[in-house]
Amino acid sequence: MTIDEIMEKADYGYSREDDLKKVLKLTCEAVEIDPTDIRPWDLMGVALFEVGENEESLNCYEKILELEPENEDAKLKKGQMLNELGNFDEASSIYDELIESNSSRKDEAILAKLTLTLETGNEKLFRETLTICNETIEKEDSKLLKDEIGFILSMHEVMPNMK
Repeated sequence: MTIDEIMEKADYGYSREDDLKKVLKLTCEAVEIDPTDIRPWDLMGVALFEVGENEESLNCYEKILELEPENEDAKLKKGQMLNELGNFDEASSIYDELIESNSSRKDEAILAKLTLTLETGNEKLFRETLTICNETIEKEDSKLLKDEIGFILSMHEVMPNMK
């Protein structure tokens, strides 16, 4: 089987919420065929996250970034994995880089950073990030941020460690 055929089966299995072990087996096969193709690393990272293997998932995104250092999707996912693992400062730095560079994943990075501030209870950082969020909504008319900000604000209100 070619890497494209393997990835098609893995993608199909994942989209059907099939057995994630099967998806992981297929992505490992694909990596053996071509370890420089980022597609299996990415799907493997997602599947590993879903089975609770956050360290291994992080390793997948680090591998993608070795292959493509400017891959914004992998940077965002790496930040999310670092956040899951409690490495908040490192995750925040990645989000800042995506926000400041005006990347294609800027809006997602803003939301991820707002979520991080809720998790850490850092009110000052929440306010700073909220300002960036509101400026982005105003200047760029971000539908994603408009859709999500209400939920973030309601979570902020009910968080006991905030305010």
